[in-house]
Amino acid sequence: MSFNFASLKKNLQDLSSSAIQAANEAQLDQKLKNLSETVTSTTSQLPNFAAKTQRYVEEKIGRVTDISQLPSEFVELDNRVLRYKICYQSLLKVTSTFDNPSYDYPQHIRDSVNDFSNNVASKITDLSRATSTTEAQNILLSNNANLSQPKTLNFALSKASLQSCELLNKSSEDELVASALLEFSSSEAKIGEFRLQQDTMIQTRFNKKIRTMLESNFKDAGSSKGTVESCRLDYDIARSNLANNTQPEKDALLRVDMENKEDKFAQATEDAIVVFTRVLNNVKVIDLLKSFAQAQLDYHKKCIQVLSDLSFGDVDDDFGEENTVAATPEKPAVSAAAAAATTTTTGPAN
Repeated sequence: MSFNFASLKKNLQDLSSSAIQAANEAQLDQKLKNLSETVTSTTSQLPNFAAKTQRYVEEKIGRVTDISQLPSEFVELDNRVLRYKICYQSLLKVTSTFDNPSYDYPQHIRDSVNDFSNNVASKITDLSRATSTTEAQNILLSNNANLSQPKTLNFALSKASLQSCELLNKSSEDELVASALLEFSSSEAKIGEFRLQQDTMIQTRFNKKIRTMLESNFKDAGSSKGTVESCRLDYDIARSNLANNTQPEKDALLRVDMENKEDKFAQATEDAIVVFTRVLNNVKVIDLLKSFAQAQLDYHKKCIQVLSDLSFGDVDDDFGEENTVAATPEKPAVSAAAAAATTTTTGPAN
């Protein structure tokens, strides 16, 4: 008796298909169930949302004046948190400038376009001279130094000085000036690096920490305040419903609802005070300012050192000598005739 493998294979395939279909149907049923629960939950919340919206609008336009007052501690802490938030936002609005390396060199876009155009032209020229596929590939993959150099004022000065040095260095009569330009170019490049280091310190030790505070602590404070406001609206609506009720049989139910809303309002207020206090205990504004000032101090100290080391070959040009003479003019001599005229006019002293 032979075993029918074909029949067994078909039965297994049918069983697998049935299992997959059942699983898909179960997933679909679960999705429909979840959707139904979401819709039901949303629908059940619509009346409450509409009532809160109406109450909020009526309070804003002054139609409702019976508004529950928040504790003075909550109000004071909330105002302090808001002031610090504005302080952080104001500082970050300015210091975010340090996130852009080219903030001190507005014409960096034009230079970038020119460098890119020159790079393309140079590659085309080099490709026309390539004698092999490997050489052509190396030309295409090579990076232009001008494109990778940061577009800042100091690096632009360094680049311009270096180009001028190469230009003047073609004549032996201008070697001293070319040497001075080369020294100046090197110094500006160093200062450019120091400035980028300063910017990195400000980005990581100042800007990043402020953004973290705004996106976490202050965001939590805002969320807590929103919860308090929502609970306050619920409580005031419940109070209004009880006060305006004309059906005595509903008084007990409305009173219980009001008391529950009051408890939630009180708890939300206490929780918010805790959050506000935690935020204020971690503002660290002075520490942030110290970090910012230290970054600037380190930068300027390094700049002073580099600029102090500039010698320019210890050669003074004519312009410098003229300035030195002009800075200390000699007292003009008085002629003998002028002295005699002065004596005649004033006469002898008594």
